[in-house]
Amino acid sequence: MLVLGLVCFVFPPWTGGTQAAPSSTAKPPGKLLPIAYSQLIATSGEIRDQNGDEFALLSPTVRAVVGSEPRQAIEMTFLYRGPTRRQAALASGELRRQLGLKLRARDTCNVVYVMWHIEPTRGLHVSVKSNPGQSEHQQCADHGYRNLTPEFASQNVPDIHVGERHTLAAAIDGDRLRVDADGVLAWVGRLPPEALRFDGPIGLRSDNGDFVVRLRGTAPAELTISPRPAKP
Repeated sequence: MLVLGLVCFVFPPWTGGTQAAPSSTAKPPGKLLPIAYSQLIATSGEIRDQNGDEFALLSPTVRAVVGSEPRQAIEMTFLYRGPTRRQAALASGELRRQLGLKLRARDTCNVVYVMWHIEPTRGLHVSVKSNPGQSEHQQCADHGYRNLTPEFASQNVPDIHVGERHTLAAAIDGDRLRVDADGVLAWVGRLPPEALRFDGPIGLRSDNGDFVVRLRGTAPAELTISPRPAKP
């Protein structure tokens, strides 16, 4: 029987990078819950259950979300086992190896991405894909991407090598996005207006890599119960 325990998501102090840390930060999210395999909705590729709360991403292209309700934060711990046997180029034609998180993922055409590139490029890359009025890949393909410029970005985000384990976490508070890599602040900045015009669940994405992952996330916003107004 899978027992879901509550754990605190504690952000470490500002560290790393050549830029000065911003004077204010996104407030830490609430408690994180383990995300079970049964909660994943795969929209592309093969995801194989390992033991209920750990799963393998085996296809060249994997896309999945956690349920259908928005959540504030997501954390992914992963083991990189090497390239997939088959390779699939992106819609742009680039053959990229990467793994990352999806936030506010209304659909494949409207989503916030936090991606950790393995090769040929490396490091963290944050972007918004916005295509108002479109929801299917056939409609938007690779259009509508906007790479975000951070207020702070660490210069010490490690490269990912075969056999290594890493952790990637992201949280949104209002229009502020905070990203941690291996427990250290890695990126912080503001989301543009187009990213706030849609909302949706958290999720994951991988391209051309064989990964074993665990996910944790905050509870859906709908689970927050507001006090009832007093009767007159």
